[in-house]
Amino acid sequence: MKFYRTFSTFKLISFDLDDTLYDNHQVIRLAEQQCVERLRQLSQISQLDRAEWQMWKEKTAVQNPLVCENVTQWRINTIQNLLQHYGKSAVQITQISHDVMQHFLDWRHKINVPTQSISVLEQLKKRFPLVAITNGNVDPARIGLTQFEQLFCGGVQGRAKPDADLFHQVARQYNIVPNEILHVGDNLITDVQGAIQAGCQAAWINLSQQNFAEFDDARCVPTLEINDLEELLTLQIAK
Repeated sequence: MKFYRTFSTFKLISFDLDDTLYDNHQVIRLAEQQCVERLRQLSQISQLDRAEWQMWKEKTAVQNPLVCENVTQWRINTIQNLLQHYGKSAVQITQISHDVMQHFLDWRHKINVPTQSISVLEQLKKRFPLVAITNGNVDPARIGLTQFEQLFCGGVQGRAKPDADLFHQVARQYNIVPNEILHVGDNLITDVQGAIQAGCQAAWINLSQQNFAEFDDARCVPTLEINDLEELLTLQIAK
């Protein structure tokens, strides 16, 4: 455990989900693959492949960047824009979009959460309120993470990280100041920079031996760095 900023009393811990509490890379790759295959099957657009899907996804993001902070809505809009381009009817677009999205979410939640993550959360929730702040679309309870009192999703309840919006919503709802929030996450931009700019404390879980100095941005300097979730259990800060 390394400390880079003044570490002070906190009253609540917020967690990022993807790649902080579990490995998300393979899950999202397979879910994306299943999404494209299901869309090709139902739409009967035989030439549809991952490259064209990615092109439509990027095009949709350019058209409405703010809506795309909600990753579920971004995916729905991409499906609808693609189907409209290929001349599908409004009824077909509605039916196919719903089916493909549900299929994607089913695969999106095929996550094996490490027992260590569950154990650490179970111990921490006895000491602090725990909330999840995510830019993704995973339902924690659906993958066995029932330790969170609330879930705050970027693009749904407010602006996505690194915007300060969700961090400040947590502070208001729990009647605490932002500095009394310790946010734990793997991403130096969305998690660390987001938390620090919001006035919170940031625990960066560095699982890939990354060096934050490479970002050359003081906002990416965390309050503390950990390499294992269990290190959080050693923090001796009075509530």
